[in-house]
Amino acid sequence: IGCMLLSPAHETTLEGLLERPLDEGDLLSNANTVIYLGKIREGTRFRRAVYVAKHRGSPCPDDILPYRIDGEGISLE
Repeated sequence: IGCMLLSPAHETTLEGLLERPLDEGDLLSNANTVIYLGKIREGTRFRRAVYVAKHRGSPCPDDILPYRIDGEGISLE
């Protein structure tokens, strides 16, 4: 059995999401996997990026990965 929760946030950048701590009793604190999608600033532009904040049971990189959405789907850069 699996479940996915999409939760909008008040933060406008990925950095803002990463600075927000997960509090005890927070819905995300019990999740096995937490993936943040947001925007990062590169110079004078913003780009979309993904970060895996928590993934229990499997190793995952600590990198913030920019991604692009186009006619062929999503591609990590």
